Amino acid sequence: MNCKKRLLILSCSQRKSDSPESLPAIERYDGPLFFVLRRFIRECPQQTRHLDVYILSAAYGLIPSDFPTPLYDRKMNTSRIVELQPQVNTEFSNILQNKYASICFVLGKTYLKAFRDLRQLIPAFTESIIAYGPIGKKQVQLKKWLWKPSLADWGN
Repeated sequence: MNCKKRLLILSCSQRKSDSPESLPAIERYDGPLFFVLRRFIRECPQQTRHLDVYILSAAYGLIPSDFPTPLYDRKMNTSRIVELQPQVNTEFSNILQNKYASICFVLGKTYLKAFRDLRQLIPAFTESIIAYGPIGKKQVQLKKWLWKPSLADWGN
């Protein structure tokens, strides 16, 4: 497949910019994974043309990175995942219409539950990885995926 488009799905973060006005989600969330992502965007602007970023927010469900996000404090838990599931199902199905070459999920355990049954919707030709482990390990995996677009390059 010649498609270069990639999809990144991140959990929202507890650490947020305290700006009182709504901010694009990518600017509102201020956790370590968002530092890695924003650094990639600064350093590799050409590659970001092929990158779509969505965030699973405890408050708003699966949202694009430019979604205007007010300051909030809501925790994700299993019951909230159940509430969000219809929106996540619909949005993820719509997102997959873009035909990605690679999808990277960087989500906490609770957030990952929202995609348990949805991962079967990913086409067979699409590379799919799930970052795992503590936050530091997820940061390394995210950086590797962003800067080395193909899993085949991970050994190098």
